[in-house]
Amino acid sequence: MRPVPDWLQKLVSLPTIDVNIKTFGGHKQGVAYQWQVEKETHFAFEIILMIRGVQETRFEHEIRHLAEGEVMLIPPGVPHENSCISPAGMEYYCMHFDIDDPFIQEQLLLYCPLVLDPQVPAYHQICSILSSFVELLSSEEMNVRQKLFVEKLLIELVICLLDYADSQKQELENSDNEAIILARQIASSIQENFRCYTENPSEDKLQLLSLETVASNLGISDSTMLKVFKKVYAATPKHYQNQLRYNEAKFLLHQPHLPINEIAELVGYQNSSHFSRQFKKWSSLSPLQYRKRHRDKALPEELTR
Repeated sequence: MRPVPDWLQKLVSLPTIDVNIKTFGGHKQGVAYQWQVEKETHFAFEIILMIRGVQETRFEHEIRHLAEGEVMLIPPGVPHENSCISPAGMEYYCMHFDIDDPFIQEQLLLYCPLVLDPQVPAYHQICSILSSFVELLSSEEMNVRQKLFVEKLLIELVICLLDYADSQKQELENSDNEAIILARQIASSIQENFRCYTENPSEDKLQLLSLETVASNLGISDSTMLKVFKKVYAATPKHYQNQLRYNEAKFLLHQPHLPINEIAELVGYQNSSHFSRQFKKWSSLSPLQYRKRHRDKALPEELTR
């Protein structure tokens, strides 16, 4: 590799961008009263725009309703089941998308609630972009220009979701509410401990992944940590930590030279079999299946036949 000349090093330049954002298609559907989808888990984000009617979504620890004009963002690896509770039926638009950047994933996970708040400025831009996706479904043929437009919309959607997350982050940082401040400290501690572990994993650092250690360092009980975190973020500390592990595991699985057992250790699993079972619970795919799917999608079609 040729050395970079001094004059080039002194120039102000834009950063190298290596972030993959993928969509697995989107669909609009009208369904009848009591329509139901059995419990499912996706390895990608799922975003839903309710066009008409009301949907009930059941998660492990709560039930949420999505009414007309509202938007729901379901993180990767979260088991859920959807059903129509409107006697007149409902119509919705649903899309899955995946991002291989752990920072973006963490921001969306931590600061975007399951049901987005219409009072946040970025909300209406998000709705507008999702409506543009819906309009594209009426196209008789998806040509190259339209496919590029879909990609443009997807990038704009992620930017708007990041704007949403950033505004919520600032609101939390400026809040004098004790519960919000404590919840933010819990989230920050979980994230910092996880990053510290993944930078140099070792057996003596495993305690960093203990939620009991987080609570103890903050001088609170486990029950207080659970109650406060869930109230502010609508998720448990364990779920948040699992999302960090899952996001990091997906990122590492994109690196073909890393063996599965090493990836397991990097995200805090001493046993690769335990890691594989847990990853399958998150994504419905084993680590090897996930890696193969990613590899096949990256190859030209003629090389995968």
